[in-house]
Amino acid sequence: MSTEAVVVRPAPVAQVELRLRALLVTGAPLLVGIVVTLPLVLLLANSLNVAAPGRELTYGLDNWVRAFSDPITLNALWNTFALGAVRTAISLPLALALTWLIARSDLPGRTLLELLCWIGIFLPHLPMTFGWILLLDPQFGLVNEALKRLPFVEGSVFNIYSFWGIIWVHLASTSIYYKVVLLLPAFRRVGAVLEEAARVCGANQLTTTLRVTIPVLAPAVLAVTVLAFVRSLEVFEVELLLGRPANIPVYSTRIYDLVRDQPPQFGQATALGVIFLVVLISLAIFYQWYLRGRSFATVTGHGYSAAPVRLGRWRWPVAAACFAFFAVALAAPMVFLLLGSFMRRYGFFHIRDPYTLSHWQNLFNDPIFLLSVRNSLIIATGVALLGVLLYSLVAYSIVRGRSRLTRVTDILMWVPWAVPGILLSLGLLWLFLSTPLRGLLYGTTLGIILALVIKDSPLSTQFFKAGLLQIGAELEESARVCGASWFRTYWRVLFPLLAPTAITVGLLSFLSAIRDISISVLLYSPQSRPLSILMLEYSFSGEMERGTAIGVLVTVFVLLVTLIARALGFRLARERT
Repeated sequence: MSTEAVVVRPAPVAQVELRLRALLVTGAPLLVGIVVTLPLVLLLANSLNVAAPGRELTYGLDNWVRAFSDPITLNALWNTFALGAVRTAISLPLALALTWLIARSDLPGRTLLELLCWIGIFLPHLPMTFGWILLLDPQFGLVNEALKRLPFVEGSVFNIYSFWGIIWVHLASTSIYYKVVLLLPAFRRVGAVLEEAARVCGANQLTTTLRVTIPVLAPAVLAVTVLAFVRSLEVFEVELLLGRPANIPVYSTRIYDLVRDQPPQFGQATALGVIFLVVLISLAIFYQWYLRGRSFATVTGHGYSAAPVRLGRWRWPVAAACFAFFAVALAAPMVFLLLGSFMRRYGFFHIRDPYTLSHWQNLFNDPIFLLSVRNSLIIATGVALLGVLLYSLVAYSIVRGRSRLTRVTDILMWVPWAVPGILLSLGLLWLFLSTPLRGLLYGTTLGIILALVIKDSPLSTQFFKAGLLQIGAELEESARVCGASWFRTYWRVLFPLLAPTAITVGLLSFLSAIRDISISVLLYSPQSRPLSILMLEYSFSGEMERGTAIGVLVTVFVLLVTLIARALGFRLARERT
C-alpha cells in the first residue's frame, strides 16, 4: 500500500511566511497607495507655504494673492478652459460617430480604423507638431504657399500659431482617437432589445442612435469626456511650442514658467495647480450626481446587438471619408516630419540645395544625444520592469485580499489618472525636495523612473486585476498543499499565467516613458535628460532640424513597438483560446 508524503514546514518558518504574506497583502499595497497620493497632499499643503523649499514652513495666503493678481495667470486659466471646452465640443461628436461606425456598422476597413486610433494614441505629440508647422506655418507652410498661388487668396489662410491651430493639432493628434478607444467596449455591449424596440416604434437608424443608443451610454460617454479632458491637459508641449509665439499661455505652461523662473516661484505654481485639483474634484462630484437614481442598463437577458447596421450605398463613401481624415491627420504630418529632418534650414524650401544629411551626422556624433538615448532606455526599461513587478503584487493583494484596506488601495490607485501630468510632476517635485533622499531622487533617472511608475499605476493595476480575476484560487491552493511557499507559488504558478498581461503592461509603460514630457519636464537635470526633453530643448533653442531628427527617431520607434505589441497581443490571444 502506497502512502503520500506530507510536507510539514517548521512552525517558525511558517509563521514568518504568514506574516510576510499578510504584510504584502495589506500593508504594502496601502503604502503604495499612500505614495501615489502623497504628491497631491503635499501640493495642497505647500500652496499655503510661503517659505522656500528646504526652509522652515511658514503658512500664509501670499502665494494665492500673487498668483491670482497676475493678469498672465488669469489669462492662462481662461485659455485653458476655452481650449479644453472647444476641443471637447468638436472631438466628442466626431468620436461618437467614428465609434459607432467601427462598433455597430458594416463599414469596410473598420478593424484597420481601430488600429489607426490605437496608433494615434501612442504617437508622440511634439514630433507631429513639427510636421504641422511645416504645413501650416504662416510664413513658409506648404499649404499656405500653395493657396497663395490662387488668384482670389491674399496672405496666409492658416496660422498654426493660434488658438485654432492648437485646437487642430490636438484634434489631429489624440483627442478623437483617445475617446474612440475608450468608448468602443461600451458601444459593443448595448442590449439588442433597446434598439429593436425603437425600430418597432417607427424610428429610423439615426433617430435610434441619437435618442436611444447614446443616452443609455451616458455614463460611459460622460466618464470618457471627463477623463479625456484631464488627459488632454497633459499635452502641454503643444501649447508651449505653438502658444508662446501667439501669446496664448495655459495653466500647464504657466506652471512650467513659474518653476523655471530665477528664482523659482514654487508657491505661485502650486497655488495655480490646486485650482485645477478643485475643478477635477468638482467634475467627479458632478459625474456622481448625474448617475444617482438613474438606470443605464445596456446588457440584458436578450443579449447584445450582434448584427451590424448596414450602411447601404453610403458604405464606401463613408469609409473613404474616414481614411481620408486619417491620411490628413496622421500620415501628412509624419511625412513632412521626415522631410523636415533633412532640410538645411527648417521650413526654407526655396533655398539652394535645401536638403542635407549633416543634421543626422552631427546628431549621432553629439555626446549629449547619446547620453539622452541612454537615459531614455534606462528610464523606459526601469519603468516597465518596476511597474510589472510592483503592480502585479498590488493587483494580487486587491483581488485576493478583499479587505477594507485593499478596497481603499484600489481607490487610491486611480488618483494619478485624475491629475494632469504637469500637476503630478509639480507634486512629485515637492515630494522629492521634502525628503532627505532628495539628492538621490531630484534630477536623477531614478526620480524620473519613480514618477513615471506612479503615473502608470491606474492602467497597470487594472490590467493585472483583470488577469488575476480569470485565474482560479484552486491553483494556488494546490501548490500550497504540495508544500510550496507563497513566494514560490506566486513565481512558479501565478506569474507564468500572467505573462501575456505582464508583456502588455510592460510594453505600454515602456512606450509611455519613451514619449513622456509632462512628467519629466520638472524633474530632470542635464545628466538625466531623456530624449523627449532634448527634443523639446532643441525646438526652443532654434535647432529645429535636430529636434525634428530626434522626432523622427522617437516616432518610428514608438510606431514599430506599437505594431509589434499589437501583433504580439493577437498571437498571445490565439494561444490562450
